[in-house]
Amino acid sequence: MFESMVAQSSWLWVAAGVLLCAGEMLAPGVFLLFIGIAAIATGLLLAIFPMSFVWALLVFAALAVVAVYLGQRFYGSRQTASDQPFLNRRADALVGKTFALTEAIRGGEGAIRVNDTKWRVRGPDMPQGTRVRVLGVEDATVLTVEQV
Repeated sequence: MFESMVAQSSWLWVAAGVLLCAGEMLAPGVFLLFIGIAAIATGLLLAIFPMSFVWALLVFAALAVVAVYLGQRFYGSRQTASDQPFLNRRADALVGKTFALTEAIRGGEGAIRVNDTKWRVRGPDMPQGTRVRVLGVEDATVLTVEQV
């Protein structure tokens, strides 16, 4: 039975590659696609150049590494421009803007109000109502500020 599997292994590699490419549709991430392409290429090479199963595994491994590298190089580096660059980074959108302190900064911490949101701020001690400029963001929820 093993001999018949080895004899038909080129079709098994192609079938496995097609299944991996189809699996990309169920679990998108552009990773199974390139592994599937490597398996299909291994099957095609086996149809042309018969080789042992161990050599087929080595060829598949090499092709998989090359396919994933090329895939990441061409598809992984593409950044999509957004019309809302701060959609999931609201605090970053506040850097450089000025606000009035709604709570005095005491012991290095206070608060400002931006629209309907209260933000914790860190900076030198200042009284309530002082105008401050946002310098940066710590831990995505705390703004660092300086007096304007």
